Amino acid sequence: MAEEKQRVKEGVRLARWRMAHENIRFVDEFRIIPRWIKILTITLFIVGQVVAQVAYIFFRSQGDLLIAYVGIAAGAALFPSIVLMLFGYVNRDAKRRGMNSTLWTLLAIFVPYAIGVIIYFLMREPLPYNCPACGAVVNARFNFCPVCKHNLRPSCPQCKREVRLEDKFCPYCAQELPEVKTPPPDHRTGQTVVSSAQ
Repeated sequence: MAEEKQRVKEGVRLARWRMAHENIRFVDEFRIIPRWIKILTITLFIVGQVVAQVAYIFFRSQGDLLIAYVGIAAGAALFPSIVLMLFGYVNRDAKRRGMNSTLWTLLAIFVPYAIGVIIYFLMREPLPYNCPACGAVVNARFNFCPVCKHNLRPSCPQCKREVRLEDKFCPYCAQELPEVKTPPPDHRTGQTVVSSAQ
């Protein structure tokens, strides 16, 4: 039971962290969809419109409207196109988050009624980010940077609750927080420092 509570707390903490740190814009997310899927989507739409025009020319009766054929073709072409783009997004997004992209793509494809896609969006890992001290890429679940040991999740020494790096006092118990120190520049990302006296 205690282990389950800990997992729930970790999930809530990650959700809060994601809301505070992930700046997601539609344009940036759209860019990760593979180019070939975008081209296939446009091709499907154009083919659908050409089929609608040909069907209108050969099978029209007196009361048929071209707009009806075009609308049906657009709907028939856009639905599989959007589904393909969604699967492509799941594949690339899972890969950049350090998850098993093949597994999540197959789950999104084969679990019916888009339940696999919904499960993916609920379970996906937060995006990795750069350590504020050394710039190394770290997983959002890490508490300390594996390169420089920088504390990525500072906590209040009195109440042990997580605080932000810029806080001077704990927002929960008003304890004064120690100043966070970053390592000196010569310890950052394994770079060697060349002195100017040479």
